[in-house]
Formats: sequence, structure tokens, C-alpha cells
Amino acid sequence: MNLDRLQAPRADLALGMSFAALRSQDACRWLAAAIGISAAAAILLWPKPALANVGIPMLVFAWPASWIAFVPVVLVEAAVARRVLRLPTREAIKLSLAANAWSTLAGIPITWALLTVLEMTVAPILAMARADLGTAATLLMLPISAPWLGPVEEGWLVLAAGAFLCVPFFFASVWIEARSAGRRVPAADALRWAKRANSATYGFFLVALALAALISWTSHAGSAG
Repeated sequence: MNLDRLQAPRADLALGMSFAALRSQDACRWLAAAIGISAAAAILLWPKPALANVGIPMLVFAWPASWIAFVPVVLVEAAVARRVLRLPTREAIKLSLAANAWSTLAGIPITWALLTVLEMTVAPILAMARADLGTAATLLMLPISAPWLGPVEEGWLVLAAGAFLCVPFFFASVWIEARSAGRRVPAADALRWAKRANSATYGFFLVALALAALISWTSHAGSAG
């Protein structure tokens, strides 16, 4: 029996599966890019009265801060990869570097753009319903308005918005980084690493920003009183 004939169909099948996986990944990238472009266009083309009071787009803080923290985050998540995935240090750093490059370059701005579109859609409805909903509407406005704050004078609101944004950024980063790492390790292991790694980094950012917001709010309330 010719072993080459038996192995040929297996090789063709493996090659076909590889091409299918690549096509799936390309489709995900194109979909993410299309969503980001559509969201950005919606923001730019939104009626001018809706943006009369420009306020603060939190991307101007979140994105630069993400790049400033990029190297420490890569190293922390590489340490998690080394422990969870049992990778050599060099491979763990490569995996973390590639995954974080994708999540920082694309994940944060795309997520922010989608959240901003959601805010522009939901915030006016909540504003109109504030008289009926009372405190509930006010509480809902806090996280919903986090992507693009209205004109504010209190610094603690910016810090609080940053803390709120850590939650959607966490989920976006897990999704993106798991797919990036899935090129080097099995998908289940990649997802497990992405969850643990981002829990460590975003957990730290969330706690730090929340504490800073609380301290700033306490100081502001004390000076106002």
C-alpha cells in the first residue's frame, strides 16, 4: 500500500482547514474595521446641535494612557502567559506583545466609538425620562455618558468615567487578545490566558481610577462644603 496516497488526503484536508481558519480571521478583522469606521462616521455626521456642547471625548485620555502603560501591561500579561500557558519567557512576551498591540491599536478606539454611538442614542431618551425615572435615570446616565462627558469642572468625573470604561475595554481586550493568541496556542488556552491577563491589568486600572475618583470627589465635596 502506498503511504503517500493515504497521507495526501490528510494533507489536503489540513491545508483546507488552515485556509478556512485564515478566511475566518480575515472576516473578523474586516468586520471589526467596518464597525469602527461606521461608528466613527456616525459620530462625525451626527447633527451639530447634539454636539453643541462638545464636552470631553474620553478617548483623548484613554488611548494615550493605554500607550503609556503599554510596556508594563505587555510584561504583566507575558508573565501570566508564562504561568498559565507554560511558555518560555521569549514566546510569552511575543504572544503578549502581538495581542496587546491589536487590542490597543484597534480595540480601544473601536469600542469607544461604539459606546459613543450608544451614548448619543440612549442619553437623550434618559434625559427626557429623567423627570419620570428620577434617581434611576441619573444613575444610568453616569456609565452611559462615560465615553463622551459633557462639559465638567470636577476632575473626579473624568476619573470615574475612566473607571467605567475599564469594563467594556476589558471585554473587548479579552475578545481581541484571545483571537490573537489563538494563532500560537489552542483557542481554549488563549481565551483562558486573555481572561486572566486582562483581569490582572484592567482590575488594577479599575481599582486605581475608582480610588482616585473617590479621593478627588471627597476633596471636592470638602472644599465645596
